[in-house]
Amino acid sequence: MIPPEIAQDAAPGELDAFVALRDAPGTEDWIVFHSLAIGRHITQREGEADFVVLAPGIGMLVIEVKSHLRVQTDSAGRWKLGSDDWTQRSPFTQASGEFHSILAFLRKRSLDPVGFPAGYAVWFTAIAKQNIPMALGWNDWAVLDASDLSHAATAVRRVLAAVDADSAAKQRGYRRVSGEPTLERVDRLREAVSPTFVAKIKPAELKRRRESEMARFTADQVRTLDLIGRVPRVLVEGPAGTGKTFIAAEAARRHAAADERVLVVMFNRLLEEHLAAQLADLDTVTTLRIHAEMERVAGIRSPEGAGAEWYNEHLPAAALEKATESSFVPPYDYLIVDEAQDIASDANLDFLDAMLIGGLGNGRMLLLGDFSNQNIFRSGIDDGRRTIEQRVPGIAPVDLDTNCRNTRSVGTWAEDASGRGGLCRTFRRGQDDEHAVDVTLYSTRDEEAALLDAAIRRLRSEGFAPKDIVILAPYRDSAAQRATDSRMAVSTLGSGIRDVSYVRWGTIHEFKGMEAPAVILTDISGSHDRLSSLIYAGATRAQDRLIVLTTRDDLAATRTMA
Repeated sequence: MIPPEIAQDAAPGELDAFVALRDAPGTEDWIVFHSLAIGRHITQREGEADFVVLAPGIGMLVIEVKSHLRVQTDSAGRWKLGSDDWTQRSPFTQASGEFHSILAFLRKRSLDPVGFPAGYAVWFTAIAKQNIPMALGWNDWAVLDASDLSHAATAVRRVLAAVDADSAAKQRGYRRVSGEPTLERVDRLREAVSPTFVAKIKPAELKRRRESEMARFTADQVRTLDLIGRVPRVLVEGPAGTGKTFIAAEAARRHAAADERVLVVMFNRLLEEHLAAQLADLDTVTTLRIHAEMERVAGIRSPEGAGAEWYNEHLPAAALEKATESSFVPPYDYLIVDEAQDIASDANLDFLDAMLIGGLGNGRMLLLGDFSNQNIFRSGIDDGRRTIEQRVPGIAPVDLDTNCRNTRSVGTWAEDASGRGGLCRTFRRGQDDEHAVDVTLYSTRDEEAALLDAAIRRLRSEGFAPKDIVILAPYRDSAAQRATDSRMAVSTLGSGIRDVSYVRWGTIHEFKGMEAPAVILTDISGSHDRLSSLIYAGATRAQDRLIVLTTRDDLAATRTMA
């Protein structure tokens, strides 16, 4: 039965016929539509068939049900059903119109009945057949009555056998083919009449809508800028997706418009490239990674393969030595630090203090970060906030809690999976999509590689371009890295995180501060101290679609890949 239930306020005869057909023995492989809408009716704007029976090996029957307790006609050929008004349109004409409308629809798809009977009937569910006389306007066998409710399947077979005999006698070329319609043909007819499909928004339209939403959603952040524009030193803190990088770029533009020299610093290369591109038209704005600015001031280049000791100690010391010479003049009027939790060490802050007119104590600055949730570079319990508060006395805190990057489905999954539920008060992209997040388990590296390939192919089939997809892992020795090194058959992998011609891949650390329409998180295993922060930081990079490959049952229990 399609649909499997019938509205309880349907006409009594339709309820009775529904139950009779549904419960009839020997009909296990039948398909019966009820209340089938006909949008392409041959004689009127639209219509509806009460029942359409598709019976394998038997045929197709369209049934119009009349449950009235009284049916009458007059000498003018009019019909009156119960208390309804008189009408020239007989129930048989109505059933014929529904049948021929369906037939015309199927013929356009080369699915018209061939080799098996197809016809129509009227089912008077409260009246005995002998009270409906024979007439020129209908065939006697096209009448079903109240007694047929107790043996509905037999009644359908009887009508279709009569249709078969009538077709053989009257239609040239008609020949009954044993076994038709087959189960396969019935299924094709079902799919044509009522197709099952999933229609999704295209990624291109999703991107357009996302950009429109961002322009609208960041009005909250613009109001924040107006507020903090009156305060010399401000610390903006908010979870992922709350628009901190937007605020950083807009603040740089506002201070550049005032002809101020602005330094915008951050920790990682991709965020540097992103912000530099956004601010490239501003002559008074310098946008650099903090280590690149240190190299510029010190007049040195970091050695190939330099490690933590170089970047945490030697390079800051060399840059500070130059910046504290008597001839050195601080070059910047205003300082902006994005992802400040990654930079909040004494060595880095000493350098920035020397670069800013007035220093950290009296200069003007905007620091933005997520100290509690995305502190993935720093070890120990210090999240950097206390260091900033000690080095920048009187810095004014501003909190953000409205997410404008992730859909609600992606954002809430990232919060819940990392044990951070409730970070964002609201999600401005609030639509929920049960298919936005997929989580699936793997047990071996080979299995993970196969799942990674399947995930990429799935996203591509959904319409995401290679450049829209980013694969992220907690560490360099990842599924994508191994697939690249061993030339495993993983679909359209690029050479790394910057290869936008293909699917990009890299570490969560590399992609920090960035975003992509679709993200695949791989190698999510174990339970080390920083993993929850890495899961949160990685998952919140996804704007619309997130796939997670993991060995952890607790994560797999949330969403499972179909």
